[in-house]
Formats: sequence, C-alpha cells, structure tokens
Amino acid sequence: MAETVTMTDYQIGEAAEILRVSTRTLRYWDSIGLLVPSHRTRSGHRMYTGEDLEIALQILVYREVGLPLDEIAGLLDAPGDASRALRRQREILVERIGQLHRMVRAVDDILREDTMNDRDMSIEEKIELFGGTWKPEYQDEAELRWGETPEWEQSRRAQEQMTRADWHRVKEEQDTFVADLVDAAEREVTPGSDEAAELVERHRASIGQWYEVSRSKQVLLARMYVQDERFNATYQGRAEYLLSLVETQAQQEGVDLTDVQWE
Repeated sequence: MAETVTMTDYQIGEAAEILRVSTRTLRYWDSIGLLVPSHRTRSGHRMYTGEDLEIALQILVYREVGLPLDEIAGLLDAPGDASRALRRQREILVERIGQLHRMVRAVDDILREDTMNDRDMSIEEKIELFGGTWKPEYQDEAELRWGETPEWEQSRRAQEQMTRADWHRVKEEQDTFVADLVDAAEREVTPGSDEAAELVERHRASIGQWYEVSRSKQVLLARMYVQDERFNATYQGRAEYLLSLVETQAQQEGVDLTDVQWE
C-alpha cells in the first residue's frame, strides 16, 4: 500500500529540479536500483524524502569524479570502500581543477576586454581555453592530412570569422555534448532511438559549423575517433558508443556501412 505523503516529500519533478538532473535520469536510477524512492503515492507517483536526496547528492559527487554507476552502487552499499575509490579519482579531479582555472582566467580576460571579442583567438589563447584537448601540433597534423581538401578550406574560412566569444561557445557546446553522451552511455540509451538520433544530430551539427558533413562523412569521422586514442579521450572513452549511435542512424537512413564513401 502506498505510504502517506508528508510535507518533506518531493515529487520526481521537484527532486529533479533540486538536484539539477532530468526526471529521465531519476527514473533510470530507479530502474537499476541505484536510487529507489522511499515510497509512491496511491496513484503510483514516485515520492522522494530528504534522505533520498542526500543519497542522490552522493551519487552526483561520485559521478562528478568519474566513477561509473555500477561502482557507485557498490559504494552506497559499502560506504567503507568510498575512501579508496575517491583517492583513486583524486588525480583526475586535480587535473580537472587545473583546466577549470584556465577557463576562468580566459573568461576573466573577456570580461576585462570586451573589445577582444571582435578578433580571432591566438594560438596561446586556444591552448589556454581548450587545455590538453587542443595543441598546435594537432592542427599541423590535420593540415598535413587534409590541407588540400575542400573541407579544410571551409573550416579555415569559418575559423577566420570566429571571435573569442564564438570559441568559448564552441568549447561549452562540446563539453555539454560529451557530458550528455557519457550520460546516455551510462543509461544504455539504445542506438536508433529518438534520444540517440538527437545526439547524432548534435554531433553532426558540431562538425557542420566547420564544413559540410553528410551522414557518410559522419560515419567515417566516428570510425576515426575509435582508431585515434586522442579523439577517444576527448569523448571520455565513449568513442565506440558514439560510433554505434552514428552507424545505426546512418543505416536507418540507407547508408551501406560496408561501403561508406567520403561524399
């Protein structure tokens, strides 16, 4: 029988707003037994107590330091193991803090010098903004491989028109996409589903701001991500999962995955 709701209980929408996660995430946590609401209303609606939200906050902390959901579940069941797991993630946090500090300094520069928004970023500024994910030698390597292609020329022209604010927008959109990709992988979002299709379109749009990209080109790029560990690291180890989403969508749209051409 459903329990009586108290003034300190929260419906799923209220809990999601407090925790700043989606209701879909809370439903998924419930489905895998990670965070089961203490009770439901007579009509079956999930109701979360203050204690439930405390557990949810622990989950969010563990996720922020990079722990997978199955490991988080074990930590919640055996709190004594948490210290060992967190020490293992400390180096990741330290590196991430350094990247955040670099981004804060870059934003401060923009706030102090609004006129700087009207010019392109220098190499040094791009390194500061993108940290370890952007290095001058990467651009040199890319130019060596693709410098004679139409896509390279389109990308070069697009970059010439970008301001510092545009570069920060690109970085923010990339970070958001990667976070959503990781979340979808953890929730085992099925390739070919509506949510997967949305991620695939966002990925193609992120490339399309540089040059024209067909679904076939997107497949070949996603395959390259899997083969190059630098790209896999950019997608936090989810390049294989991204490839599965892209290939499934392409196949649904009639692309022959056994004979994909750059066209």
